[in-house]
Amino acid sequence: MVSLSSSHYLEIAENEAFLSQFCASEYSGDLLHNLSRLYADECFCDVEIMVSPERLIRAHRCVLSAASPYFHAMLTGGLRESRSDVIDMRAVGAPHIIEKLVTFIYTGHNYNQFCFLSKFICVYINIDLTALW
Repeated sequence: MVSLSSSHYLEIAENEAFLSQFCASEYSGDLLHNLSRLYADECFCDVEIMVSPERLIRAHRCVLSAASPYFHAMLTGGLRESRSDVIDMRAVGAPHIIEKLVTFIYTGHNYNQFCFLSKFICVYINIDLTALW
């Protein structure tokens, strides 16, 4: 039987902590990248956001719900949208802004533009995405 000194255990623990931190940061980036690909390919989408009569954005309930308390309440509570395959957001009247918000949720790209647009639209329709900025 091999006996390890306490300093050896400390070295192993420090290396494992470093490796887990390194792997976790790569994992979150990879996960976001993969979610972005699923969104772009419209793969496994289970909800559509109607932003205009001729434009539907396909998305994933779990991603929208995780990204925004507003979507979480809408999709998990007793609201009509929790039982429907379509979230009707035509009343917002700014389809390009909703599209940019959803794209940011899936990509993390254009953060500054997202903050500006989301603050504008959050005031208008009370979407709470403040945890993202």
